[in-house]
Amino acid sequence: MGLVFTAVVYVAGYLFLLFVAVCLACGLYYLAELAEEYTSLTRKLISLSITAVLICHVLFFLFEELPRLPLAVGFAAHACYFVLLRGFPFLRLLSPSFLVSVGMLITSNYLWIRHFTAHYHQLVHVFCFFVFNVWLAPFGFFVSLSINEAVLPDRLASTAAETYSEGGRTKSVSGIKSAFNYMQEKKEDLMPSTAKRV
Repeated sequence: MGLVFTAVVYVAGYLFLLFVAVCLACGLYYLAELAEEYTSLTRKLISLSITAVLICHVLFFLFEELPRLPLAVGFAAHACYFVLLRGFPFLRLLSPSFLVSVGMLITSNYLWIRHFTAHYHQLVHVFCFFVFNVWLAPFGFFVSLSINEAVLPDRLASTAAETYSEGGRTKSVSGIKSAFNYMQEKKEDLMPSTAKRV
């Protein structure tokens, strides 16, 4: 192949990756909007997905020859997701249940990747296995992280450290928003803006 053809292929490949990234971002934004609008349905869907994956893990344990350690860790991870679901839609990013769930997700990913690199399977099969058995429930939690700003406060948002007052109303501050607020404060400390905000 010639130099021009190779250059066009590389440019088109990077444009393709850019378009895929934009499409994924738009899809995630739309799913987050749906999760905000239908909070109780989102909770039911996450609960249903966790139950389905737990049943699938039991069936794998009984009828398939998959390694027991990744199955046990995956089962424990999804049990942790059930504990995390109790406080839904208010997810506290520094709570013990959230941190344990993230640790179990990372451990489960590591063990399954180690298994599938040691035993050959088609890439499509491995990807589909990961989507359903490892990533489905965490993806539901990830999409619903923005719900905290859209729901009315309740008994979970009663402490002063987790709430703020705006116009006489009390809103719960999510971990994502508090992280962005913290970054904004640090940016203002390092680079104070010349324009005053009204």
